[in-house]
Amino acid sequence: MYRKRNTAVFIDENVPAKKAVAIMKAAKKRGVIDTVKVYGLQKDQRTKKWSEVALTIEGMKDIRLRGGPARNKVDKKIMKDTIHDIKAAPNVDVVIIVSSDHGYVKNVRELRAMGKHVVVIGEENAPKNLRQSCNEFVQV
Repeated sequence: MYRKRNTAVFIDENVPAKKAVAIMKAAKKRGVIDTVKVYGLQKDQRTKKWSEVALTIEGMKDIRLRGGPARNKVDKKIMKDTIHDIKAAPNVDVVIIVSSDHGYVKNVRELRAMGKHVVVIGEENAPKNLRQSCNEFVQV
C-alpha cells in the first residue's frame, strides 16, 4: 500500500459526521496526519454535528463560514485552502479530500500536478469523474 509520512485532510460537510471514525481510520492508514480541517456553514444545523466531532479528534479544526448559503461557498473555501496549505507546507505528501462532490475534480488534478498523492474519501454516490481524478478513492 502507498504510504507517505505527512498527510493533510480536508473534510466537506456533505459527508455525514457519523462517518468520522471511518474517515479518520482511512486517513491514518495513508500516513501521519499533519492537518485535519472540517468545513461547514456556521448556521447550518444539518452539519453542526461536525463541530462536536471536531472537539473529540485531536488537532481537528472546525471551520465554520459566516454569511448566507452562497452557491458552493464551502467547496470554494476548501479548494482555496488545499492549494494554499499545500504550498505553505511542502512537506505534505498526501492530500485527502473527503467529499462526494464532482466539483473537486479540477482541484484534485491541480494537486496531482503539484506532485501530491491525492486520496478522495467519499460515499457510494460519488461521481465517476471524481473517483477517476484522484490517485485513490476510498468509499465510506
